[in-house]
Parts: sequence; C-alpha cells; structure tokens
Amino acid sequence: MKYLPAEWREKAKELGAMERESGVIRSAESLLRLNMLYTTNEGSYQAAAIGMGVSEGIALSKTAAAKRIRKSGEWLRWMSQELCGSQGMVRKPEFLGERRVKIVDASEEVTRGKEKSTWRLHYVFDLFGFCSTSMELTSNKEVERLTRHEVEENDIVLGDRIYCTMSGIEHVLSQKGEYVIRFKSKAFKLYDEEGKEIELLAHMRQLKALESTETRCYYKHNGRMRPIRIVAMKKDWEAVESSKRRMASKYRGKRKAPQDDTVELNEYVVLATSLEYTAQQVLELYRARWQIEQVFYRLKSLFGYGDPPSKRDDSVKAWFYGKLFLAALCEAILKKMSSPPAATSPYSLFLERSCWSELCLILRWVFVAIWGFLSRFDSPDEFSRSFLLFISKRKRKSALFRLFSA
Repeated sequence: MKYLPAEWREKAKELGAMERESGVIRSAESLLRLNMLYTTNEGSYQAAAIGMGVSEGIALSKTAAAKRIRKSGEWLRWMSQELCGSQGMVRKPEFLGERRVKIVDASEEVTRGKEKSTWRLHYVFDLFGFCSTSMELTSNKEVERLTRHEVEENDIVLGDRIYCTMSGIEHVLSQKGEYVIRFKSKAFKLYDEEGKEIELLAHMRQLKALESTETRCYYKHNGRMRPIRIVAMKKDWEAVESSKRRMASKYRGKRKAPQDDTVELNEYVVLATSLEYTAQQVLELYRARWQIEQVFYRLKSLFGYGDPPSKRDDSVKAWFYGKLFLAALCEAILKKMSSPPAATSPYSLFLERSCWSELCLILRWVFVAIWGFLSRFDSPDEFSRSFLLFISKRKRKSALFRLFSA
C-alpha cells in the first residue's frame, strides 16, 4: 500500500466508489482487492467474488461484486493518473523553459464476446511531467479531435496526422497554446503571402537524407489568411523503404491506389507548427511523442489491455482503468527497487528469463502486496501452489494461471 497515492482511501468515497461503509465491503483496501481480482481474471465478476472469499473470507455474490466494481472506474482512473504523475521519465530540454508539452492521442480497443464493440481511449499525456492530464473512454463513433481536449496558456500540443485540421489548430490557438502536428496530405490548402496556392513538395525535393527545411505559409479559415509554419525532414533510405511497405500493405486489395504526391510526401517527416524554435528543435520535440506510444503498446501487450468485457459502459471503464492502474503500480514499484532479489530468493528463477518474465515478477509482487495472501501461508511457494490449484480448476484458464505456472 505504500506505493499508492496519498488520500487514495478518501478518494474512494469522494469519487463514489465507496458510498457507504456497510455491507461486506467495508474498506477501500477490500474494494481495491476486489477490483484487482476482477482486472486480472478476464473481467469475471464470479471469479472476483470467489477470490474475495479466498483472500479475505468475505462472502460476496456475483451481483454484489458487479455493483461495487462498476462504481470504481473513476477512482481507478484517478489513482492511475496520480501514480504516473509521481514518475519523471524524460529529461526536459532547456529551450522549453516552463512550458508544458502535452501529447494527444487515442487507442482503439475491441471487446471480446459474442457482440463485439469497439471503444476508443482518448488521452492527453504531459510528456516531461509523465502524467496523464486527461483520459476519456468513448465509443468508436467519437472521432479523434483536438477540440475535445482543454489547452492551457503556453501549452505545446503534439499530435499525429489525424489531428491536423483547421478547427483543431484554431482551438489550440484560441486557448493561447502552441502546436506541433504531423501534416496530413490534403488536409487543407497552403498559400503564400500573395494568396497563391503553393506546392509543398517543391520546397522539399532538394533535401538529402536527414536534412531539414522550413516553409512559412498560410491557410484560409473563415475567409482570413492564418500563418502556419511547415518543418520537413527527408527520411533516410531505410525509413523510406519501411514507409513504402506500410503504404503498400494499407492499400493492398483496395480498388483505389494512393496518389503519386501522397506516396512522395510519405518520404518526409512533415510537421505543421506555430512554434518559433529551430527546425531541429521542433523535430526533436515531435520525436518525443513516441514515448507515450510505447507506454500504451507495452500496456496492451503485457497486461492484456485490449481485451475488456463487453455490454456495459461502466464495466468496460472499470476494466480499462484497472489495467492502467495495475501497469502504473508495477512501474512505480520497478522504479523504487534498489536491487534485484538475492539468488536464494524463491523468485530468482524469473530473473534468468526475458524482460517479460521480469515484469511478471513485479506483477507477482504486486499481487502479494495488494492481497496480503502470504499471511495465510508459510512461504511464497506454498501460496503459489495453493492459488494455482484454485484457478486451475476453472474450465477457462485465466492470465493468473499462466503467470503463476510460468
């Protein structure tokens, strides 16, 4: 519990997860254990209820467990943000000063079950503060756009091509923020000072690999000419070939082929920005965007983030935020570990395996820390064997079975 954010118990009441201290779940600790059992057991309310009986001796029905878990989504989201905020991962360049850099993105997930549904997690991530400043889970009908996110004065917003719209850019500027966005081919037309349309590729064809250039131009919004700066860099040969393969794969089997200028533009990294930093500084800033991409890819691959239960919105949100909380908690524990276990430790065999196994080891420690199971057993190995026996009796093996049988 020492790794959890301050006031996490009080927040359980404030955010509606613990509306009353009555019934069988009387503490925030018990409610957290219930949510972790739900999160790590394939979203099964029945398994979570049974797990509470094993861990705390609490008799809980499937329906009662579902009601408690569905109210916990906002609480788990808050703890995830607090845990991420306590970790600084990337060194902030001096030229940024006090400005905050916010990465805007979204991750699309498909639920399992007979009636599949697709959800989209919209998030804003403070790159150098390493905290999520905004998270929202919606259906896939809600499009990715900058206008759904708040921007504060002097914030720098980083976004992918999908956010390259005039309305999004105007939204950021109206809030006195700045932007660095991957330019989208044919998103809008660009003009010179005289109002003549310009061909962007003509300004970039002379570039050699990894060379950069910039073009100051305008776009028209509501009949007015608005300034915009385009920063471009020629990709190296390997990156160009990789881009061509991805584009060929994207259009394979489709009747419509990509236009020639679209294919050529894909050989460059083209950014639209309002910043006055050098071209190299702008490119360096955008490359940092991949930090958050890696976090969410790792989250999905290691913790099964993309396989939530379906049907109810509150159930899906509790699942998503529970997974995010679990990943953030493991990251916090990993950062605070001063040294690995001794060779005589029961866990030492995990250290001889891959990075995946090391993360599983941390996850195993999280289970022990959260549930407090070890107080009922003479050794960690006895705990593992007993719990493995318990979950192996189920017809469908859970992620816990695979973890503890590793």
